[in-house]
Amino acid sequence: MWFPNAVSCRGLLVSAGVFLALTLAWQLAAAQAWQPVTPEELAMTEPKVEKGADAEAIFWETSLDDRKRSRLTVSHYVRLKIFTERGREKFSKVEIPFMKGKTVEDVAARVIRPDGSIVNLAPSDVFEQELIRAGKARVMAKSFAVPGIAPGVIVEYQYSETIKDDSVGGERLIFQREIPMHRVTYRVRPYRNSTLRFDWYNLPETDFADDPQNKDYKIATLTNVPAFKEEPFMPPADEVKKWAYVTYGMGGFFSSWGFFGSSVRSSFLQNIKPTKDIERKAAELTKGLLTREEKVEKLFWFARREIVNVSFDRGITEDERNRYSSKNVTQTLKLKRGNWFDVNLLFASLVKSIGLETAFVLAADRSEIFFHPDKYRSRAFLEPAGLAVRIDNRWKFFNPGYPFLKPGQLPWQNESVAAMMAGENGYTWRMTTATDARNSVVRRQGRFNLSSEGDLTGRARIEYEGHPAATRRREEYRDTDTKREESFIADLRLRVPNAEVTNLRIENFEDASKPLVYSFDLRVPGYAQRTGKRLLFKPGVFESGSTALFTSEERKTDISFPYPLSYADDIEIVYPEGFEAENPEVPADIADTKRTATHSIRATINKKTRTLGYKRDFMFGYGGETVFPVASYPAIKELFSRFNQADSWMISLSEAR
Repeated sequence: MWFPNAVSCRGLLVSAGVFLALTLAWQLAAAQAWQPVTPEELAMTEPKVEKGADAEAIFWETSLDDRKRSRLTVSHYVRLKIFTERGREKFSKVEIPFMKGKTVEDVAARVIRPDGSIVNLAPSDVFEQELIRAGKARVMAKSFAVPGIAPGVIVEYQYSETIKDDSVGGERLIFQREIPMHRVTYRVRPYRNSTLRFDWYNLPETDFADDPQNKDYKIATLTNVPAFKEEPFMPPADEVKKWAYVTYGMGGFFSSWGFFGSSVRSSFLQNIKPTKDIERKAAELTKGLLTREEKVEKLFWFARREIVNVSFDRGITEDERNRYSSKNVTQTLKLKRGNWFDVNLLFASLVKSIGLETAFVLAADRSEIFFHPDKYRSRAFLEPAGLAVRIDNRWKFFNPGYPFLKPGQLPWQNESVAAMMAGENGYTWRMTTATDARNSVVRRQGRFNLSSEGDLTGRARIEYEGHPAATRRREEYRDTDTKREESFIADLRLRVPNAEVTNLRIENFEDASKPLVYSFDLRVPGYAQRTGKRLLFKPGVFESGSTALFTSEERKTDISFPYPLSYADDIEIVYPEGFEAENPEVPADIADTKRTATHSIRATINKKTRTLGYKRDFMFGYGGETVFPVASYPAIKELFSRFNQADSWMISLSEAR
């Protein structure tokens, strides 16, 4: 029932062992010597931080060395205690990911048994493999199996990574991971004569002090840190995990939002200043149009359709893409080519030339943080999100350079967030608007026949609009038709178990002005249960495999959904000759008191044509409300349980006598 392909993965998809060693993309200069293991560590048989933990980190030490401004080196030294068989399985393999520009060296690991005997990792047991390939980009990994791992042992490893053209400024220091930790320590060495600033998130502010072992480093330690645990539809990890953000402090006016906003405004206005060519083109495009809304949409579609957007052109290489940015908006117009940023600037210039106020929009990614300028004080958290145009004294948001959305929308990650708008009247902070649930809709239609053996066959059609469509288009625009078909079928089978799909056709994939459509023949063998002379089945075919969204009795974090969403199902099922259906007792309408979410089912029986009609309407996020405090979890759990019960409603057919 829920958000199709909506939630993007945070970080790399790697094995369980990776999270430990690995989710940080930093690592070190040279392997350290092994630290002594204490008798208490060897004798440990139970976890100390979290009861029932399969393993705990005795310590996790990380050193970041920025003494060479053009190269960052980071070191990790991890010591784990394994308590259970599940812990052995989870941490038996380590993968250290890296990409172009990074090198991993000095990998070392060993296992210490409770009796003190040691099993060392042989250098020949470390191998290199490809984890992910996307075009010419590859994610590689140095991997090894932990030798002799078993419950009761200590596992420790070290490795080094050097990152070119990087510095400690902008790094996240992760103080909480997917394993309980007795002690987490960071040492940071800044570039000479530089001052570091540390911003703390989800933990009390902790000063970095001088490292007594080396005065060039600053050091901070946190103890008894519980494991970070995922929950369904939780806020972004950075809103929950304990971490710190490092920046080089400039101080004063130059580090303020005022200076940054003024700089963005000045650069934006300079780059969109209309020339005679721009004014001539805008007048030509908007000739005869009466309203400002019509004019802006005309300019939007010109920028979207007539300018080749090299950022999303599958026919060019990465090197060619980097060479195709325009010098100015006039060149973009003349060549009818530019990257996504050039497309947006051209649109802004065209809009400005017809006398409308426009502003450049910078926003954070809501799938990563819930940004507020007083909390996240670095400009690095902001990204270009699009443009705002004042139409009839109302701001409306646009992003023609992002080819998957209609006018008036931003990517869902940039909606419902505090954004910086910089334009003619300076800069201001404003909440971006959320796309209404009725404009992010999934329409599902089915015309089926049910056999006396319980098999369901027929033709189906699913349409995506708004963010569900944009998300699919964005994630799959580089894929082949075959890969897109496979992705759709896999997604469908999560909702319709045992679905057999043939004659699948995809329409409008390249045209964001139209719904993204999948039409196909569907067969579900054994869809209805035969019990004696009765057939039992769920009329809601597209939700027949749905399960409860929330099952845990307790909740630690707030509840966060990606965006407002609606579903509209229209199904007809012709049941077999010789069977009768009574007038169905349809589940009652469901809604919370504020009608943030609503659910209704309508069903009819035409006995003459033996046709069951089923219509379902579901809407969630009315008014743009998608984030709820943890205290509301019992009510939300109950509400979605009722939705699932209604979607699991079954109807009975009996053989006529």
